[in-house]
Amino acid sequence: MTDQPEAGAAARASNPFGVLDVRVPAPRGYPGQDSSRHARRLLGRAENPDRPGEDILRLLLGARGYGIERLPEPRAAAAGGRRRWCSVYEHAFLLADDSELCLYELEHDLTPDRRLVCEVYRDEVAAARAARRHARAVAAG
Repeated sequence: MTDQPEAGAAARASNPFGVLDVRVPAPRGYPGQDSSRHARRLLGRAENPDRPGEDILRLLLGARGYGIERLPEPRAAAAGGRRRWCSVYEHAFLLADDSELCLYELEHDLTPDRRLVCEVYRDEVAAARAARRHARAVAAG
């Protein structure tokens, strides 16, 4: 801290994000160990026919870490007067070349028998679209 107000203003001016009041996210951590095992389990339990295939699994087998984050949407929804479960998780993998590959797991019970289902998509938009499609189908009966 300084008693010179211009020093603080100069520091803020040298940081374009501070001037715009934009928060830059902290670097992501990849605390998960045994990424190849996690990738095999995630893709192995996916029930959707358009899930990522062997090409994505091959990339993930060399991953050095992974992290999982539950995304805020979609949420559990009321369908047919009963509360249903629907959640999306982002699985971020740190690849051997330091790039990141994300997969999106849609976990839901939007099935006629309310069985818990796992689907995996290559992008968040596809997972959200699938969630809406399942919710409409359940609501239609």
